[in-house]
Amino acid sequence: MKHLLILACAAGLTACGSMGPAPEASVRSADASVPSGWFAPPLPHNGQPAALADWWSRLGDAQLPTLIAEAQKRSATVAGARAQVYAARAALAGADSASLPQVGLTAGAYRGVSASAPLGTGMNAGLQASWALDLWGQNASSVRQSAADAAAAQAGWHQARVLTAAETARLYLGWRSCLAQRTVIENDFRSREVTARSAADTERAGLLAPATAALARAGQADAQARLAQQTRSCEQQFKALVALTGVGEPQLRERLGSGANLPDPAQAGSSLAVSAVPMEVLRQRPDVARAQQELIAAAEGVGVARAALWPSLSLSGDVLRNRFTTGGQSTSFNSWSVGPLSLNLPLIGRGGLNASADAASARYEAAALAYAGVLRSAVSDVEQALVALDALKTQLAANRQAVADYTRSFEATEARYRVGLANLNELEDARRLKLNADSGAVALQLDHLNTWIALYVALGGGFDPQTAPEPVRQAS
Repeated sequence: MKHLLILACAAGLTACGSMGPAPEASVRSADASVPSGWFAPPLPHNGQPAALADWWSRLGDAQLPTLIAEAQKRSATVAGARAQVYAARAALAGADSASLPQVGLTAGAYRGVSASAPLGTGMNAGLQASWALDLWGQNASSVRQSAADAAAAQAGWHQARVLTAAETARLYLGWRSCLAQRTVIENDFRSREVTARSAADTERAGLLAPATAALARAGQADAQARLAQQTRSCEQQFKALVALTGVGEPQLRERLGSGANLPDPAQAGSSLAVSAVPMEVLRQRPDVARAQQELIAAAEGVGVARAALWPSLSLSGDVLRNRFTTGGQSTSFNSWSVGPLSLNLPLIGRGGLNASADAASARYEAAALAYAGVLRSAVSDVEQALVALDALKTQLAANRQAVADYTRSFEATEARYRVGLANLNELEDARRLKLNADSGAVALQLDHLNTWIALYVALGGGFDPQTAPEPVRQAS
């Protein structure tokens, strides 16, 4: 037995070097594919990339942070990610416990007869211990794998919270934008209503052709239809916001009111900047941290699967207090034992163990590719947001000029129409151009805010790996 153990240990020492790939080397090789700088326009301001946790409160809308908190509280996705954190912690506690000696309380009773003892009753109670010696590092790898799974689950919880916040903000701002669009259409409808009423009066006086008056009425009806469609769209978005936040519709209507003002996009960008190199920014993202921890867990999983191919050694023992009763006489005594020392080497059925090791290696390779893909996607997300913000800067300036000029043109055409120097077709053309410009301005403002939200998500949304879910409340 002694020689067998020596040979087994020697074989294990030579095998330990190939148990599994080193996680750190895998992470470094994936990091090497990340560019050293941004290939995108810089932002036209200075800010602090780390100041993301309270970013929503800086948009100038007091209701938005509250809505986000309520949506996160009632989100099934966030709750599921939180449950995964606690499940991973339980698995880590189990793996850590399995790597240590196990001690339990044992008790038993029996009645029987043997060649050396008459019929009698025996009872015992005491402590029983066992220890699976970690010859090949399987238990240690299992603990590290569980720790990486727990860190990945916590990063997944952060990611779910960030995405829920972004979804709530987009829906809320989309509803506000819808109200602003409805105001534009309503103003257009009121203007067309006045024009149609004036055309009807002029037609009755015999100073306007019936076809021209019909055109004015058609414009009014068209504007009324657009107003009804926009109102329907706004109501549908509001009900979606009610479903997302879980707040009762009457209470939410009272809280939010009917204001159509959108936050200033300049406020959104006052605390966001991307001046750091990609890897420094990517460390702020929970999905990158999650993919990295999943890669480490997969690497440790290879070591666990390969260690199962080698002999396992376990030791057990107990300390008991015994009592034996026979013929009305009782005897009490203590006993203890160390052993057996068991060596187990799988011989038959190794095909399944080899397949498990191959599967673990395949999972590791997939995790490495997934991690590299997350890094590339993260860099792309930031750069796409930067490109969009740079283009929006030009679009916003051009749109402001267009709105001002189309408004002046419409007002001048309307004044000429009132004194008979312009016909109704000219007025409707000018009105349509102004309506398009006003509507485009609202849509562009929402696009600007959504792009800032996309950058917020791309920068990790204030991800802090030290922040953990609140403890589960114990039932009273």
